[in-house]
Amino acid sequence: MQLATHGIIARPTAAASFSNTKSVDFDGVDDYVDCGTGLGNSEGVITNFSVSMWIKPSVTSGNDLFFNVGSFSNSYGQIAFQLKSNKLYIRLNIGARYYHVAYTNTTNWEHIAFVYDGSNSANTKLYINNVVQSPTTGGVYPSSLDLTGLKTIVGAGYSVSYPYEGLQDEVSYFNTTLSASDITSIYNSGTPLSLSSYSPLAWYRMGDGDTYPTLTDNGSGGHNGTMTNMTSGDIVTDVP
Repeated sequence: MQLATHGIIARPTAAASFSNTKSVDFDGVDDYVDCGTGLGNSEGVITNFSVSMWIKPSVTSGNDLFFNVGSFSNSYGQIAFQLKSNKLYIRLNIGARYYHVAYTNTTNWEHIAFVYDGSNSANTKLYINNVVQSPTTGGVYPSSLDLTGLKTIVGAGYSVSYPYEGLQDEVSYFNTTLSASDITSIYNSGTPLSLSSYSPLAWYRMGDGDTYPTLTDNGSGGHNGTMTNMTSGDIVTDVP
């Protein structure tokens, strides 16, 4: 004989699913996000890092910096992501070392990832849409980078030099060398997902969960960004 069980059984609430509905639109004139010197000072001298982001540029023929850890004395600083003359550049150590590939996309969202390993240049790789690139390189390979006192800027260089024109989303910095499988998972066949499990030091959702003009740092560093020379309308609903 079966006995009926009465009463209400408490069930765990399902975790909220990750949602990406916003990005930030830069005008290519004077827009940028000022993330302060917190990242540079907390990192100091580094021997490895990774950066991941989604971009949809409006132009690629200019000279635009879309991610930069730099100084007033040199716009490139220690880490610079740049679109110049229809090429995508990554510059390290005040531009002393560079990587570049042909890049003319102004139509689609694309995922850009860069992994730097100061102890092994073979582990330093540039990915576009989860594909490892074979970039042209030049300059002396740095075994370390000194970020102390340097400001992190999204959408331009330090002092608003070389402003970027286009959209950016899910901009993140890791103080680890992400593996190829990590990049594959983060790319997620072209759809952004939560980066929490990869422990980013800095992670800007670029509008999701943000209140203008502050872009919350969802990484462990807590270095919020401030939208500068921008309006609330620059947070848009065009996403990867």
